[in-house]
Amino acid sequence: MLKMKPSTSQNYVSYQAKELKPAVEGESPVFDRQSRVPKFDQSKLARATVLLIGAGGIGGEIGEGLVRKGVGHLVISDGDVVQLSNLNRQHFYENDLYRNKALSLAKNLVGEGLYSTVIEAYACDFMNMLQEALDAYCDIVVCGVDNEEARVNACRHFLNKSPVVFTAVDDTADHGYVFIQGKGGRPCYCCLYPDALEGTGIKRCTPSGAVKDILKAVCGIALYAVDTMLMGRPRNWSYRHITLAGFVPEACKYPPALPDCPVCGQGVIQDPRYIEFVV
Repeated sequence: MLKMKPSTSQNYVSYQAKELKPAVEGESPVFDRQSRVPKFDQSKLARATVLLIGAGGIGGEIGEGLVRKGVGHLVISDGDVVQLSNLNRQHFYENDLYRNKALSLAKNLVGEGLYSTVIEAYACDFMNMLQEALDAYCDIVVCGVDNEEARVNACRHFLNKSPVVFTAVDDTADHGYVFIQGKGGRPCYCCLYPDALEGTGIKRCTPSGAVKDILKAVCGIALYAVDTMLMGRPRNWSYRHITLAGFVPEACKYPPALPDCPVCGQGVIQDPRYIEFVV
C-alpha cells in the first residue's frame, strides 16, 4: 500500500468509487466475465496499489482500464495542466480546461468505477509527491510520461523496490512500446535505452503528432502487463514493440541487461529467457 501523509492542500484529492452489486436475485456480479478469464484473479487486483506517473493520453487510458477492472488503490501524479489540444485523445472534458491533469483525471475516473477503488491524485511530479510518503511501497508503477527525465527518475527510484511498466508512443502515432522493469531491476529502462541518460535535462517535449489509435493499442498491452505481474497471467516477453501500419515487424523479447549500465550495476548475466521473435 502507498501510504501518504494526510494532505489538505489544493494540490491533492482523494475519492472512492461506488461498488456495484447485483440488484436482482441470480444476476451475475459486475466482474463475472473477466473473472472467467484463465489466470485472472480479481482478489489480487482488488488488493493492489498502482502508482500512475502521468495523467495524459497514456495515463488516462490505463487509469480508466484499471478502475473499470476493479483495482483497489490508484495513485496518480502529474504536474501538467489540461490544454484544448488534449481533449481529442485524453480523458478530459471542457470543464477540465486549464486545470491540473492528475486532479482532473481522478475526478473523471470516479464515475468509471464499479468497485470501491480509492483514487488519489497529486498535482506535482512523482518525485515531489514521494516526499510526502510515509511508506513509498506500491505493487506496480506505470510510467506513461513524455520526457526522459521522469523515465530515468522512475527507473532509478523504483530499482529493486517495485516493478515499473514503461510505455510510450512516437510522434508519427504509429509506433509504441511497453517495457517491464522487474522488481529485481535488471535489465532496467536505461539498459534498453542507454541514451536516455543524455536527455535527462529536457523537462518538456515540443508538441508532436498524437492520435487516440496508438494509445488504445499500447495501453491495452500495458494493462495486460500489469495483470501478468499481479496474477501470473502468461507472458513471454518483457518488451513489446507495436506498430499500427505494419511496415516494421512487431517484436516481443527479453532484452539483455547491459553489463556496464550506470544505473542498475555491473557484471550481471543476461536473462537466460532472452528471446526475440516476430509476431
